[in-house]
Amino acid sequence: MKLTKIKGIVIKETSYKDNDKIITILSDELGKVSVIAKGAKKTNSPNLASSQYLVYSEFILYKSTNYYYINSSEVINMFYNLRVDFEKLQVAFELTKLIYSVTDENQDTSQILKLFLNTLYVIDKLNKDEKVVTAVFKIKLFDILGFAPRLDICNHCRKKLYENTEEKVFYDYINNTFFCRECVLNSQKKQCIEISVPTLIAINYVVRADIKKVFSFELKEKYDFELFGQVFTESISNSI
Repeated sequence: MKLTKIKGIVIKETSYKDNDKIITILSDELGKVSVIAKGAKKTNSPNLASSQYLVYSEFILYKSTNYYYINSSEVINMFYNLRVDFEKLQVAFELTKLIYSVTDENQDTSQILKLFLNTLYVIDKLNKDEKVVTAVFKIKLFDILGFAPRLDICNHCRKKLYENTEEKVFYDYINNTFFCRECVLNSQKKQCIEISVPTLIAINYVVRADIKKVFSFELKEKYDFELFGQVFTESISNSI
């Protein structure tokens, strides 16, 4: 019997038979993978904790026919503070729904796993605005997936967008591009949101930053940033 060792976090769990579960793990080696956790609903199961939603563990798996099964497991992080705070848990639930919808079986999700774990740590341990944290996660997630727009120049006139921090720029969420004020036609404004240049600089930081440092910035104008994160995510999600 071939054994496979992975590290991963449970992003979905479903009851299966009387005492078993089917859990979906976002992993470092197998991507998003469905695993049967036999006996995991029993109170004396050695896999009780590791098969719970949002628990990060090391798993030893074996494969039989079409499914992986847990041979053994060891919990690494349960994100306890997050689990006992309903509002934080709701944020995490939103993020796992998004991850589940944009990832496939056998896809390389190692970077997404790192981002998600870092995000959960920030929610769990640090006193940061959860709406900003959510926006950062969404922007970086779709950057990892290859959907980040060109941020430095106007898509029409090629003018640099960072030169005047007092100006506004326009994000065309239909075409996933940015325009300067001079180049936005009246007809295009209907499919654009207006954001400040400092917000654009913050977005650029998130896209370029290492995953470990992606939350290491301060932002005064939070509304524009949160709005971009929401609109950007929805427009890309609807196109894939």
